[in-house]
Amino acid sequence: MASGRSSEQLRDLLAEQLGPDTAAAVVTAIADSAARPDAIDGVLVLLDELTEEAPKAARAAIDALADMQRRGLLAEVLPWIDLGVAIAADSGALAMRFFKESPLLLGLLEPSGRAIVLAAGLELADRQANVAVEFIRIAPEAVAVLSPADWPVWMDLACELTETDFALAVEYIRQIPSIAHVLSLDAVRAWVRFGMKLIVENSLGKPDYLGVLEFFRTSPAILEDIPGSSHRNQVIGIGAQMAERAPAAGIAVLAEAPAVLRRLPSEEWRTQVLRYGLLVAERDADTALAYLRRCPELIALIGSGDGAQEKFQSWFASGMEVLEYSLEGGRAYFAMETEKALGAVSQALSGVPLRQIARRVKLFAQALCGRDLRIHDLPDSLESTQPMARATVSEDGQSIGLPSLVRRYPTYEENVRLYMVMAAHEAGHLEFGTFELPIIRLQDLVEDLGQRYGRPAPKEVRTLGDVFARYPQPGLIRDLWALVEDARVEYLLRAEYPGLSRDLASVAKDAVNVRSLAHGMTVRELVVDQLLLFSATDAGSVIVPDAVKREVDQLWALCRTIYHPRATAEEAVRLADRLYVRMDELLAIRREAIPSQDETEAPEQSIPAPKSSEDLSDTYRPMDNWDYRGAMDPNLVRDRTESSPEQSAASGQGDREGGAGLAGDAGGSSGAGTARSQQVSQDVLVPGRRQPSLVEEVLAVEGEGARPEDAKIGEAKAVRYREWDASIQDYRMNWCRVVEREAIEGTSDFVEETLAAQRGAVTLLRRYFESLRPPGLRRVPGQLDGEDLDMDAVIGRVADLSAGIEPSERIYVRREKREREVAVAFLVDLSGSTSRQVEQGRRIIDIEKQGLVLLCEALTAIGDQFAVYGYSGQGRNQVDFVVVKGFDELVTGRAGAKLGGIVPLQQNRDGAAIRHATSKLLARQAKTRILVVINDGRPLDDGYKDDYSLEDTRMALREARASGVEPVCITIDKQADPYVRRMYGDVRYVVIDRVEGLPEKLPRIYHRLTA
Repeated sequence: MASGRSSEQLRDLLAEQLGPDTAAAVVTAIADSAARPDAIDGVLVLLDELTEEAPKAARAAIDALADMQRRGLLAEVLPWIDLGVAIAADSGALAMRFFKESPLLLGLLEPSGRAIVLAAGLELADRQANVAVEFIRIAPEAVAVLSPADWPVWMDLACELTETDFALAVEYIRQIPSIAHVLSLDAVRAWVRFGMKLIVENSLGKPDYLGVLEFFRTSPAILEDIPGSSHRNQVIGIGAQMAERAPAAGIAVLAEAPAVLRRLPSEEWRTQVLRYGLLVAERDADTALAYLRRCPELIALIGSGDGAQEKFQSWFASGMEVLEYSLEGGRAYFAMETEKALGAVSQALSGVPLRQIARRVKLFAQALCGRDLRIHDLPDSLESTQPMARATVSEDGQSIGLPSLVRRYPTYEENVRLYMVMAAHEAGHLEFGTFELPIIRLQDLVEDLGQRYGRPAPKEVRTLGDVFARYPQPGLIRDLWALVEDARVEYLLRAEYPGLSRDLASVAKDAVNVRSLAHGMTVRELVVDQLLLFSATDAGSVIVPDAVKREVDQLWALCRTIYHPRATAEEAVRLADRLYVRMDELLAIRREAIPSQDETEAPEQSIPAPKSSEDLSDTYRPMDNWDYRGAMDPNLVRDRTESSPEQSAASGQGDREGGAGLAGDAGGSSGAGTARSQQVSQDVLVPGRRQPSLVEEVLAVEGEGARPEDAKIGEAKAVRYREWDASIQDYRMNWCRVVEREAIEGTSDFVEETLAAQRGAVTLLRRYFESLRPPGLRRVPGQLDGEDLDMDAVIGRVADLSAGIEPSERIYVRREKREREVAVAFLVDLSGSTSRQVEQGRRIIDIEKQGLVLLCEALTAIGDQFAVYGYSGQGRNQVDFVVVKGFDELVTGRAGAKLGGIVPLQQNRDGAAIRHATSKLLARQAKTRILVVINDGRPLDDGYKDDYSLEDTRMALREARASGVEPVCITIDKQADPYVRRMYGDVRYVVIDRVEGLPEKLPRIYHRLTA
C-alpha cells in the first residue's frame, strides 16, 4: 500500500492541473486498480523523471491521467508512463502526442492486450521513439490480427528495421494489420527481406529507401489479390530470390503474379508453376520473370488432358538444360524467343493446330466453292473460360479464317473433322451466294419496312445491315436471318455433297446445348433458341416447352420452306422477314390470351416456361449460334459493284446491339482478317510492338492469308524475321521487324550526270552484257497454234484417227523469243556511315549510287529482271527496307528519280534486310536468283554489333544460298578483309573502293553467276 504521504504528494501534484476533486479521484483509482502496491510511489518517480526530460510532456501526461481514469485504464499506469518517459528521452513533442492519443487507443484494446502492447512499445522506444508512437497508433488493429505467440517475431523485425532506418520501421509498423492477414508468419521475414533488397544508392552515394517504402505500402494489396496463403508465400519467396539479383524483376513478378495465377486453370498448376519458378529464380531473375509471364499461354496450349503435366515438365527440363550452359540462352528459351523453345511448345500442343492441316483445308474448301481461297488463323484465346473463335469469311470473299487451334474432341481425327465442317460451312456460303445478294433486289422490302414501322431511312441502304437497322429489334432479325441462311446452306451442302451429311450431322449433334433459363429468357429468345435446335438436329428429337409449343410449331413450319434445291440468299432474307412479322403476331395474340400467373403455378416440364410478364419485354438479347457455324456479318452482303473500303467501313453502324448473336459481330466489320487488321493498324508501324503471344508465335499459319506481321497499311508493310544468336546457338524467333516502303523520289539529275560522266564505262558494259543475251528464237513443238505444222504431231494425229482414238489438237510449231530466266536483287546499305567522304571528296553513298546506275544500264541491256532495294533503320523493331525499283518497274521515270533521291539514313541490320530481300527473290519465277549486297563495312545497330552481327549476317547469307538464292557481296571498305572473310566466307564477295573498278569486275562476276 502506498503511504498516505505519497498519496497526498501525488494528489497535490495533480491538483495544480486537474483540480482537487479530479486529482483525488485519479489517486484513489490508481491505488485501487494498480497491480503493484507501490504504484503511487512509482507514478511520482516517473512523473519527476518525465518533468526533468520534458516538462511539457509531463503536463500532457497529467492531463491524460484524467482520461485514463475515465476509461478505466489506470491498472496499466506505470508501463504507460514508463513508455512516455522513454519516448520523451528521444523527443518531447512525440511524448506529448503519445500522452494525448494513447488513452483512446488503449481503451480499444482488451485488458489482456494492453500489457503486451505497452511492453512492445517500450522495447521499440528504446531504439526509436517514432517507431514506438506509430506502433501504439496501429496497436488496436494489430492486436486483432496477431496472436500473442506471434508478437515477438513481428517486434523483432521492427527492431531490425529500426537499426537500418526508422522510416522503414514506421512504414512496416503501419502495414502490420494489412500484411498479417495475407501472409503466414513464416513468410513475413521473407517479405521484409524482399523489401530490403530494394535499397539503392542515390546520386550522393547514400541509401535510398523510397523503393522499400513503396513496397511496404503497396504489396499487401497485391498479395491480397493472390488466392491462397500458400501461393502468396511462394510468390514472396520467388520475389525475394529475384530481388537479390535484380530488384526491378522482383517488383515486376510481384505486380504481375495475381494476373498470371488467375490465368492458370487449377490450384495444382499454380503450385507447380510457382515451385518451378523458384528453381529458375535461384539461377537468374530475368529468366524467372520471362518464365512466369509465358506460363499461362504455354499451359493453355498444352491443355489439361492426359500427360499435360509431363509435357510441361519436359519443356521445363529442356529450358533448365539450356540455362545450365548459357544464361542468355535460358532467358531467350523461357521468353519463348528461340526456335528450340517454340519447337518444344509445338511438340507439347494438345489438339490440332491449323498450321498442320492448313493446306488440306484450303484444297478442300477450294474444291467445294470452285475458287481460289486463302486460309488464315484467327486471333484466338486458349483460356478455358473463353469460347472458340468463330470461322469468318473475308470482305473480298477470298479468305476463310479458322481458329488457330481446335481441341474440342479427344482424338486427332475428330478435331480435323470439325475443321473440315467449319471450312465447308464457310465455303458453302461462298458457293451458294450468301454474300452476293444485290441489295437493290430488296428495295421493295426496304420501302415496306418504312411504311410498316414508320421509321424514316436515316441514310442510303448499301448493305443488308442497313436493311436490318430498319427493324425495331435489329438483333432479332439478324438472328433469324443467320438461322435461316445457315439452314439453307447446310441443306444445299448435304444435297450437293452427300459425303458431308454424316459429318455435319455428327458435329451438329455434339454442338447442341440448350441455353439455361437461369439467364431469364424472354419468349422471343426462347422461340429463337428452339428454332435453332430444329435447324441443327432432327426435329423429332427436340422437346419444346409447352408454353411456346404452338408458336414454335407454326414458325418452324414456315422455316422449313427454305429446304429446297433452288433456295436463294434473297429467299432467306425474305423468309427471315416473314418469321419476324409472324412472331410479332403470335406474341401479340399470346399477350391477350394468357393471363398473368406466378412462376410457382407454371406446369412442370422438361424446360420451364417463361413468366407471362416476360412476354411484354421489348428487349432481345442475341443468341449464341453453334460454334461450327461461322460469324455471319450482314454488312458483307452488299452491292459488290459499288463497294469500297470507305463505304463498307461506314455501313451497318445503325444496327448495333449488345452481344454478338447468331450473326456474329453486331454491326461490326467483316469477319475474316478484320479483327487482325484492326490490331495491325494500331501497332504494325509502331516501334517496340507488344510481345507476340504464343498463339501468334506457335499457331500462325505459314504462307496462308494475311497475318499481322505482313499486313499493309498505306504504303508500308511490316514483316517479322528471326535472327541468329551465336552466343546461344539458336534463332531468336520473330525478333526483327522489317518495314518495307517506297523510296522517296528526288530528281533524275544524278542519273543523267553519272551516265554522261561514265559514258565510256556505260558503253563497255552495254556491249558486254548485250553479248550475253540469248540469240534468236527457239522452236517449240506441240502447240495449239503457231507458224508451222509440227509434222511429227500431224503424223501422230492421222494414226490416232485411223485407230479410232480421239486425236490431239497440238499439231503446230511456235517460235518463241529466247529469254534468260534470271532474277537479281541489289541490296544497298543506306546507313549513316555512307555519308563519309573518300577520295576526291566523294561520299560512299555517291559511289554506291553511281554503281547502281551502271548496273541498271547493264541489266537493261541483257534483259534480266532486277530490283534495287536499300536498307537502314534503328533497332530491331524498325529495320527500314526501301524499294528503289521493283522487279516489275521500269528503270526510267520514277525509279530513276528514286535512285537519285537516295540519302544516308541511320544504322544497318544486315541479317534482317538480307532475309527480306531473299523472300522477295523467292517470289519471282526464275531459274537463277541472285542477291547482290552492297555495303560500306561492318553491320551496326542497337544491340547488333561485333560477333553477334557478323554471325547473324553470315547465317542469313547461308539461309539465302540454301533456299536457292545465290548471294554475292560487294564491300566499299579498304580495311574490310579481316572481318569480311568471316562474315562473307561462305559466299562470293568483292572488296572495292572506287567506281572505276566496276566495269572491269562486275561483268565477270555477273557472267559467272548467271552462265
